[in-house]
Amino acid sequence: MTPVNALDALDADELFMLGLQASTSNDAGQAIGYLKLALSRSPDHARAHWAIAAEYAGLKMMDRAEVHFARAVELDDQHPVARFQYGLLLLTSGRLGEAETTWAPLDALDEAHPVRLFKSGLLHMARDEFDAALVNLRQAMSDPALEPALARDVKMAIDQIEAARATNPPAVDAAAAPVGDPVPAPAPAAESVESHLAFSAYRGATDASH
Repeated sequence: MTPVNALDALDADELFMLGLQASTSNDAGQAIGYLKLALSRSPDHARAHWAIAAEYAGLKMMDRAEVHFARAVELDDQHPVARFQYGLLLLTSGRLGEAETTWAPLDALDEAHPVRLFKSGLLHMARDEFDAALVNLRQAMSDPALEPALARDVKMAIDQIEAARATNPPAVDAAAAPVGDPVPAPAPAAESVESHLAFSAYRGATDASH
């Protein structure tokens, strides 16, 4: 880490970039140290709130992560990745309704935007609508512009659906059934979306360009 006296000369943006660099190197301690300093210089630095939230989520310190994700979205509601990650934290905590509310503004993105497709796929997955989930997730995965950490998580979600189907043959999904046809009760999911989604997107997705 940069000597303390040298850090005194750095502004919030410079400290933020050092935090991103440390995060990229998987050094959570350094990253959090730099990002805390950045926020001490500029308490309303939206990207620093987002980045430190991602670090806390990666350390399973979800209460702290939630506080900073919420603040990041409040300060910059045009940051789709921060909003996505905040909703993901809520979803994987079993708070589906809150995740839907947090993610609702992502519907303003282009229909083919991978972040919008990913969140739609996860919501279908949470409702056991696996056919519809796979359509969204595979479309997101096919976008060459998809950020690498999110791409890993999209693939993880696809793999989880396919693994569950290998042990539990699929019933007709509610979202995929023809209108007017009775929908049989779906086979029990192997695990709930809250328990089996352990995404890597919290850390490693802290790209200042988003």
